[in-house]
Order: sequence, then structure tokens, then C-alpha cells
Amino acid sequence: MTVDARKTALDDLFHAVSALAPHLHSADDQAILSRLRADVARLARPGFQSTPGLHDFDPTRFQRLIDLTGPALAGTLLLQLADDLGRCRTLALTGAEDLNWDALRESSHILISLAGSVGALSLQAMAETLNTAAHGQDATEARQLTPVLVAELDALIALVRATPAPDAGVE
Repeated sequence: MTVDARKTALDDLFHAVSALAPHLHSADDQAILSRLRADVARLARPGFQSTPGLHDFDPTRFQRLIDLTGPALAGTLLLQLADDLGRCRTLALTGAEDLNWDALRESSHILISLAGSVGALSLQAMAETLNTAAHGQDATEARQLTPVLVAELDALIALVRATPAPDAGVE
């Protein structure tokens, strides 16, 4: 898609989202509309790039987790999620380097849950494979998989850090 075609499509999408406003009356619907407008604006930013490191990502799961948390706690959730993912990253790297099976089991176990909760499906699958390798003490598999897993994990951490918390005044 050329830049002009992309811009035209995004302009059309923004107008379509805006046309919904008079037909949405609940606070929940207005909050969703606000997020849609923000997402379209983010896509329209010059230089916007998607996160190529996330190979199989379901953004609806990530948004659902934020929505379930609610605006008052979403910022805390995002901060904690980034911290927990960073800890998994550190454990995976040191675990693979030192062949520390406990660290690999711990990081992969936590990452299976976190990745699944936020919709990072390929990362979840890699964490499951790493967990199996750690339980089987398969050094070759652990060392080969870890760099690929960490690259995708880095992309997820970047996405989480770049995600703005919803306005606490909107519910």
C-alpha cells in the first residue's frame, strides 16, 4: 500500500470511527471509541512501525486485560507487567548462559502465563518449549531457543512500555 493510499485509508477509518459517536451512549462505548481514535491516530503518526518481533500477537487479549483491570489500575498493571517481563528476560538469559535449570524453569513458567494473558501467542509457545527443555536439561535446545525468545520478549516489553494507560476518569 502506498503512503497516499495508507493515509487515505486511515483518514477514512478515522471518519468512520468519529461517525459512530452520536450512536454510542454508554460510558463503556465512549471509552472504546476514545481508544479507537487514539489507535488510529497512533497508526497515522509519521514513522509509525508495528512490532515485527511479535510474530503471533492477539491485540484483543492485551486490550481485554487492560479493560478488565480498569482505568484506575491499568497504569499499575502495565508497570508491573513490564517489570515481570524484564525479570523473565534476565532469568532466561542468565539461565541459558549458565545452564541454570531452575532459572530457566522459573522464567519460562512465568512467561507462559504472562505471554498467554497478553496475547503473545508465539512467545507463549516458545516459553513452553523452553520449559520442556529446562525440565529435560536439554542444553542445546535451551541455548538455541533463548536468543529468539528474548528478541520476541524485547518486542513485547517495548509494546507494554509504549502502551498508554487509559484515562482514570473514563469508565
